[in-house]
Amino acid sequence: MLEHAKNVAKTNDVMVARLGYREVATHYGCAYTNDGYRVMEEMAERVPGVTYKESRTLCMDDAMGVGGRHIEITFAHPDLAGWMRAHEANAEMENGGR
Repeated sequence: MLEHAKNVAKTNDVMVARLGYREVATHYGCAYTNDGYRVMEEMAERVPGVTYKESRTLCMDDAMGVGGRHIEITFAHPDLAGWMRAHEANAEMENGGR
């Protein structure tokens, strides 16, 4: 998910990527509406530079009952790069140890 957010930020030439419910839920294959919100809340709690926010504008997702909240990933956060490196190293160790 963070790689997708990094690509969004790079494409838009910004340091903050905003990801809505649909992007998060689709990436994680969430089966139920609340699962996507739970994932966003957990990311905000565990990953430095990620915040969970209420959207202020009405969008198509709001009208369909799956909007109103999003996460913002701030790539300038001083701890995010280190967290991502540690997370990638852990994933490599798990994949290499099988």
